[in-house]
Amino acid sequence: MDNVNNLNSPSPPESSRAVANVGSEARPAIVTATCVLLTPDPGLRQQLARLLNQDYGCTTREMSWDDDPQATVDEDASLFVDLRQLDSNDESGRLARLKAARAALTVTLSDEEEAPEWFETDGRHVHLQLPLAAPRLAKLLRQDVTQTLLEDGPYVQHVVDFEGFKYTTYCEDFYETLLNLRKVAEHDVTILLVGETGTGKTTIARLVHQLSSRAENPLVTVACGALPAELVESELFGHTKGAFTSADKAKIGKFAAAGKGTLLLDEIDVLGLHQQARLLRVIESGEFEPVGSNDTQISQARILVATNVDLNGLMSRNEFRSDLYYRLSVLEFDIPPLRERRQDIVPLTLEYVVEFSQAHGIPIRRIHPDFLQCVVNHDWLGNLRELKNHIRRSVLFAQNEELTSADLTAHVQQAIAKGTTTAQKAETLAEMVAENEQELLERALEANDYKRTATANALGISRVGLYKKMRKYGMLEKRPKSKAAS
Repeated sequence: MDNVNNLNSPSPPESSRAVANVGSEARPAIVTATCVLLTPDPGLRQQLARLLNQDYGCTTREMSWDDDPQATVDEDASLFVDLRQLDSNDESGRLARLKAARAALTVTLSDEEEAPEWFETDGRHVHLQLPLAAPRLAKLLRQDVTQTLLEDGPYVQHVVDFEGFKYTTYCEDFYETLLNLRKVAEHDVTILLVGETGTGKTTIARLVHQLSSRAENPLVTVACGALPAELVESELFGHTKGAFTSADKAKIGKFAAAGKGTLLLDEIDVLGLHQQARLLRVIESGEFEPVGSNDTQISQARILVATNVDLNGLMSRNEFRSDLYYRLSVLEFDIPPLRERRQDIVPLTLEYVVEFSQAHGIPIRRIHPDFLQCVVNHDWLGNLRELKNHIRRSVLFAQNEELTSADLTAHVQQAIAKGTTTAQKAETLAEMVAENEQELLERALEANDYKRTATANALGISRVGLYKKMRKYGMLEKRPKSKAAS
């Protein structure tokens, strides 16, 4: 179940527990198979090599200050740099060469909590404060790196507890939707869920049912779009023997089968106008008659309705009854597509990797940052369902306990090079608002005495995100006339 933890499902057998464990997490590290270590400290070098090898199965090699980074570090390596012997005055020497290296991931280490501003890279970069602690390294390689993929983190994890069924999201708007669903779930009211195919409407309906007083009764799901038009009413309301040619015996419909439980009508938009009228009657009064019968029965089920189209548009074209639409739209909840909640893509990906690694007994200890970059950039028009199927495929094709972009299909791999249609549209929009954004940045910097950490916190973005925006607008060298830059 997508995004849901603490489900009462059986644990996988020990032989299928294929994911390396560090601390309390069973999650592969976002690091490459080869790690280059640049530090004059033999103790730190030895500790890094041991942790990276034992916990993540990485191969490590050393690099000296005299080596050419561009020749030593390739795009498929992670570079660990000890900054304690470097400073900003070395721009013309080894620092400049080091910053030009094109590593897949750069991990800086120093005695400070954050990397110095003079070491800002164009690539994926995270910082680790010394002394080195294995749990902190594990957290960094499993969580912190993901925020560099989206630039404007950090992201706050929101958890909505559906009576032990926990739904997690990093998207603020979606969190508000979940909270509102949580409020109405326990009340006996009809709910309309609107969202594209694969966004998890069925999962959310299951959560709503589980939270309600009907949780001990069945949840019956009807995929209306899969039913032949001439059999829809029979499936929903049942029929008597002989009601039509193939009715050789009486049948109980879904409304009756749901009993005092919950009935989910998915793809309600495919119902004809006559069927919509019968549905409205059931919602309003609970009354219905099986096909071929004059005996009125009373439905005791709670009704949840889902659709992947704009019912308001159908209503305007007289393809959906206005009285039914206005009845359903009172409690309508929009489930956003995955491309509108990209903050959730990496956490979902990691969750699916663990799930399929365990299910298929295929150990995955490392994920190349490029793999996640492709996943983040892709549009996922099939939403959660498409993402989940692609991650399963990638795990099945993985080699050497590592997921790389080569394990994705060709059209998903292309996302890292060209971005998605959504990203391209966003770029056009960014051009329209660039002037306002630059003015906002200038005001925020001035208000915070040009201190980047304070400015980033005030704007609610990461320091790396602020740096990239400042570079975008040519603001890196700009300083107040009366004050020195921090």
